[in-house]
Amino acid sequence: MHILITGAAGMIGRKLTARLVKDGALNGKLIERLTLIDVSAPPKPEKFSGKVETAAADIADPAADEKALASRPEVIFHLAGVVSGEAEVDFDKGIRVNLDGSRALLEAIRTAGGYRPRLVFTSSIAVFGAPFPDAIPDDFHTTPLTSYGTEKAIVELLLADYTRRGFLDGVGIRLPTINVRPGRPNKAASGFFSSIIREPLSGEEAVLPVDESVLHWHASPRAAVGFAEQLSQAGFEPLGVEMSELLKGGGSVKCCTLEVYS
Repeated sequence: MHILITGAAGMIGRKLTARLVKDGALNGKLIERLTLIDVSAPPKPEKFSGKVETAAADIADPAADEKALASRPEVIFHLAGVVSGEAEVDFDKGIRVNLDGSRALLEAIRTAGGYRPRLVFTSSIAVFGAPFPDAIPDDFHTTPLTSYGTEKAIVELLLADYTRRGFLDGVGIRLPTINVRPGRPNKAASGFFSSIIREPLSGEEAVLPVDESVLHWHASPRAAVGFAEQLSQAGFEPLGVEMSELLKGGGSVKCCTLEVYS
């Protein structure tokens, strides 16, 4: 099997790469080749006996996408994106990477001809809009409150339509905030949730910029990788009939609703 990961230099990308290398197989097939791309070339994984290609690539560039897909990877993990706070501050950058980049990748797949990979897209719970209930059901309205959420919601619709048309086999995961992110804080609007745990452990002060009564949804990096890996595989039957039918049509689901990962 050949696997392509966009955004492979990011935290989830690196951890997903490590998980795949450790497992050695996906969906019962030996992983023989990995193609890892990001705006900065991702590091090559250690202890992988197969072929690894890493490259600095802009997914908004059709030529870069065409090159990444030339060998027709069977599974694509589309993780590349500009985080929430950065997309809000720099509207043009958010649109170019999150929306235009995703559409360029989808178009490269469509125009390849005779090629239908499984594509796992990391969406976000930012596609939902207030007021929020204590538990968000799968049919809760998607009225995003940010540019980031809007970009993710648009890509979800494109993913569903490209799947309906038979151009690819796509599924999206609406990830919550991933805690705890290692290293320095990134520009995600929810990054302080990692900071209030990570910084005190290093003896540093951290500021909680919201009221203590605020409720939020979280997943660990390990769980997020598990969600992506599971949804890259063939069947959705463990999720139930209704969810399976939704995903076969290119739907997107919240990670926290998937009991199979408990």
